[in-house]
Amino acid sequence: MTPRATPMAPDERRAAIVAAVVPLVLEHGRMPSTREIAVAAGIAEGTIYRVFEDKSALLHAVLEEALRPPETADQLVEQMADLPGLATRLLVLAERSQARMREVHATLMVMRPLMAEAHARPGAGGFAPPRFLVEANEALMERLTRVFELSADELAVSPLVAATAFRAMVLGAHSPGMPAPSPLTPEVVTQLLLAGLARPEGGEA
Repeated sequence: MTPRATPMAPDERRAAIVAAVVPLVLEHGRMPSTREIAVAAGIAEGTIYRVFEDKSALLHAVLEEALRPPETADQLVEQMADLPGLATRLLVLAERSQARMREVHATLMVMRPLMAEAHARPGAGGFAPPRFLVEANEALMERLTRVFELSADELAVSPLVAATAFRAMVLGAHSPGMPAPSPLTPEVVTQLLLAGLARPEGGEA
């Protein structure tokens, strides 16, 4: 006799559903159907709306998961502190950030119209960024600023300004309408932030 599978606890079902959505979004470039989510999560299709009250709640949970960094701020700073100097830290940070940004941006682009539709319904109160999205951006700026503080003695600007410029360049490289693949590779981002746009006087083009 085949042993009966142990039922998932509510938190486990919720985590399984959310974890199933992001890879499907990245693979197909669209919001997956409830059937696709159920198959990927290994649950019955009806379970989705027993865990989430509506699609908006599911979208919020998926976005929150997509924006959650793989390590704590302390872990990131510790990893960056082990690297030698600003140039190396910049390159590694750009490589990691761009890989992460591609996943986050793809998820946001698929989810944004669906979230706008949900917020436009009568009684929804209009569209406004979810609080967790605001908090995620604030946390990202704090993490980046802490990383640049490691190289404060090599900076011509404050760590906050450096973090803001880095974030704007990496985020902007993956905005709608930008060339794909982006010409702002981690190496180019590092070069631009270290040396700027101007050619050194007497230098070659």
